[in-house]
Formats: sequence, structure tokens, C-alpha cells
Amino acid sequence: MTTITQRLQECGIDAAQADALAQDIQHKKYGPLLQQLLLRGLWSDVVDESMPQPQWLERWRELGESGFPFINSPALQRLLDAGVDVHDLTDVVRSAQVLTIYNIAQLIDEPCRDLGYDLEETPDLALAAVDDAGITHRYGSLHDALEENDPAGRHGQPRTLELRQFSGLPGELQKEIKDLLAQKAWSQAAALWKRAAGGELKHCLATVQSLARQL
Repeated sequence: MTTITQRLQECGIDAAQADALAQDIQHKKYGPLLQQLLLRGLWSDVVDESMPQPQWLERWRELGESGFPFINSPALQRLLDAGVDVHDLTDVVRSAQVLTIYNIAQLIDEPCRDLGYDLEETPDLALAAVDDAGITHRYGSLHDALEENDPAGRHGQPRTLELRQFSGLPGELQKEIKDLLAQKAWSQAAALWKRAAGGELKHCLATVQSLARQL
């Protein structure tokens, strides 16, 4: 039989956190669970960065062709036909979506913020969940915890060109470069990068040193 811990792990929550959430559920403490589900739900709507062909493009095309609203497939195709780099497009779309989910999280946390808290009449309200027994559960701040839940591990920060190029390399080559970076074998890593991505050796050296600080 599937347990709540197993189901949480299937949702992408690591084993230790899933176990802690399961224990909270047993004690009818649902706030932490609600927070995690809301955060994961927000991040799930952000495009993936899979290379060499970002998966979100095909998904958006399918949605557009099915008549799903909100997806402007013709505009997307015009950009691609005009020669826009698909990975630049991915990074721009992702940045816009991260900003959007952050704003949504902040709005959920502070639904009255636009009224201004300098007014005496502005109520101090917080959204919460009520279980079947009528007990209220608060889930803490969403926007404060949003960045640390970034599936990419970058706390919402945009992807650098170095990371984008690195993620597009074959897995074995990525491992080889990471091993060299861990050893601070800069020259060897730069030479390997040059063979893989091209460019002047001096630039490749600066690239791998920058990459080492990001990995």
C-alpha cells in the first residue's frame, strides 16, 4: 500500500522532508504540508530548461493546437522563425514566470498589501486553510520560502550563459569537467571546454573558472 511518505516522495519531496511532513500529518499539523504543496504547485508552472530541446516548447505547441486558452502559439512561432535563440527564449520566459509566481506568493501572504498598511482601516489579514474538523492551519510565508524551493537550485536567479552551455553538454563530458573543476585543474578544464564549445583559450579559462563558482 502506498503511504503518504511515498506519495510525497513521488511528488519530488526528498525522503527526510517527506518523513517530517508525514509525522506532522499524523499529529494533524497541516501547515507545513500546505506550504510545500503550494510552493511546489507554483514552481511546477515554470518552464523547464531541458536541453538541447526545451520540453516546454512542444508542450505549448500542443496546448495551442488543442485550443487551450492563454497560449499564443503564432507569436511563439514568429519568434522562432525570426531566428530567436530557443534557449534565450526559454530563459526570458522562465524569468517572467518566476517573477509572476513570486508576486502570487506575496499576494497570498499579504492580501491587503495594495491597500497600504498606513491606513488605520486596513485589516491585518492572512489566508489560512480549514480542515474537515473546522481547525485553522497557517502555513507560514510562501514568498520567503519560494526561492529555496527552486527546482534548478538557483534560488530563482536567472541561468548564466556558462550554466546554459554546460547543461547542453553530454553527461559524461559534464562529469569530466566538474571533476577537473573540483581539482582546480583550470588549464585542463579550459582545454576540454574549448574542444566542446569552441572559443579562445583565454575566454575558455575565464568561463570554467566562473562555472566553478556556480556549480
